[in-house]
Amino acid sequence: MTAARSRAERAAIAWEVRLRDPAADEPALHAFRAWHDGAPEHAAAWASLQRRLGSIGPRARGDAHAVARALRHPIEERRRALRAAFGMAVLGLSGAGGWKAAHELGYDATWRSGIGEQGDAILADGSSLRFDAASRIDLAEGPVPARIAIRQGQVLVQLRDRLSIAVAGADIACEGGEVCAARLGRRGIVAVRGAGATLRLPGRSPVALASGDTLCFDPDGVRASPLSFNAAAAWTRGMLVADRLPLPDLAEAFGRHHHDIVRVDGAARRHVISGVFKLGDLEGALRQIAGALPVRVARYGLLTMVA
Repeated sequence: MTAARSRAERAAIAWEVRLRDPAADEPALHAFRAWHDGAPEHAAAWASLQRRLGSIGPRARGDAHAVARALRHPIEERRRALRAAFGMAVLGLSGAGGWKAAHELGYDATWRSGIGEQGDAILADGSSLRFDAASRIDLAEGPVPARIAIRQGQVLVQLRDRLSIAVAGADIACEGGEVCAARLGRRGIVAVRGAGATLRLPGRSPVALASGDTLCFDPDGVRASPLSFNAAAAWTRGMLVADRLPLPDLAEAFGRHHHDIVRVDGAARRHVISGVFKLGDLEGALRQIAGALPVRVARYGLLTMVA
């Protein structure tokens, strides 16, 4: 193996780790594209890595240990690169920074689901809770009313009693019936059916929801949404109904259901889209985006860039 090829393979692994971080920003995407297109051995190393990752299977790809095993190679330089790229996930959970790393990864959440895997739970009062793929939800200890906090993902609750939900910086006091609450990017969504609720954002007046209402909210304020309760809860049926949804938020929603990386870059970050998407069909969603908006969709193995 030449020194250039060895360096390219180490760089490809480092880019894979960096781009899987949800915090990867626009400069990082530009830098990756410049690296990938800058030399033939870079593109070849990236394609080789993506083929190996693609052969692992969806469940194993979510496990850093399985990824590391699949990428092992008898050449010592690659072993060192793998330890550097994937070993940090293990090392970060030990020592002084272990608790913080576990919290950021959601390992200490009361309920958590993997990519592409939804989950169910029952609260102490008998209320049923269903949560979407890649969700992280905390249950606060204490008396009635129960309180849950959605770190990421979305939930559908069929209430037996009152419930308080913290999501996207807001507190929602629910009186009964059914509640669907979600976090997409920096915005939150709540829909109620069968009873009312009250939404509170810091520094703003409370907003009342009647049965059938759906609201979108973020630190800038609260807006009524035309989505029905069934549309807001469509994820429970494998669908996503978007109403002027920012493209980065759509990419985040699909990231909960697919191990592929979808990143929105440049001017595309300002686009919004409406439509009905099948969460299990990433390719179909990308075709919908390309057909509806003036954007370019570029594939790099398991990485897709929309710009």
